[in-house]
Amino acid sequence: MAIYNNIIQGVDKSFSVYNATYKQSYHSKSLGAYTETLLKHIYPALFFQQYGSFCDENTRKSFLTQVDSIQKYYKINTDLTPLQHILKTLTESIQTQNLTRPLRILDICFGLGYNAMLSLKYFQTCEIYSPEKDYFLQELYNFPYHNIAQSKTILHTLHTHSLYQNNTQTLYYLHGDALKILSSFSAGFFDIVFQDAFSQAHNKELWDAKYFQTLYNITKTPCIITTYAKAKVVLEAAQKAGFKTLKYVWGSVFYK
Repeated sequence: MAIYNNIIQGVDKSFSVYNATYKQSYHSKSLGAYTETLLKHIYPALFFQQYGSFCDENTRKSFLTQVDSIQKYYKINTDLTPLQHILKTLTESIQTQNLTRPLRILDICFGLGYNAMLSLKYFQTCEIYSPEKDYFLQELYNFPYHNIAQSKTILHTLHTHSLYQNNTQTLYYLHGDALKILSSFSAGFFDIVFQDAFSQAHNKELWDAKYFQTLYNITKTPCIITTYAKAKVVLEAAQKAGFKTLKYVWGSVFYK
């Protein structure tokens, strides 16, 4: 894929890429790759890890109230200061938890690597499993990432070994068809899923009820799926599989 012929810059000055095959960008230009990753995936996932579940009504209300305060500030100032403060507070609090095993995150799909690599920044004890059909890791070595330390080292290691390890963190790059890869995981394996595939209009197999049933089977209870998607057909597919859904300004979370 000709990455450097299709670079786009978002409002936050971070860079993404337009994928000609799927006729979509990997990230929203109106937010930017960095901001979108934090708002739609990292933040709700950290919130989930802190509170342990979205099943409690008060927890959901707290999440929506916090989202509203972040959104109001961002809309006026185009600034992430409140979000960064919240992320720092959540990260510090989570570090005091006594985990019996690493947090397991499924990243659908690796793409440019923002979700996976920023997860390494915010989740200190984790295993990240990131399927990807396309293979262009080498092309990303010099990609102008925004606020991602060691991106070139991580990408080079993934290209060489298909995994990156750093103390209590492991990132697995799983090259191949996501549906086939998911069938290899045992029941209740994952805690968090970043559902960030190209849209349902262009990539139906990663948004239908059968797919969400697979996710339901390989996620534990409780779990959370974070996604940019808010379309009725997607929410209904997740609900049919057994997930409860919560729509908010930047996307949705599915939970059980």
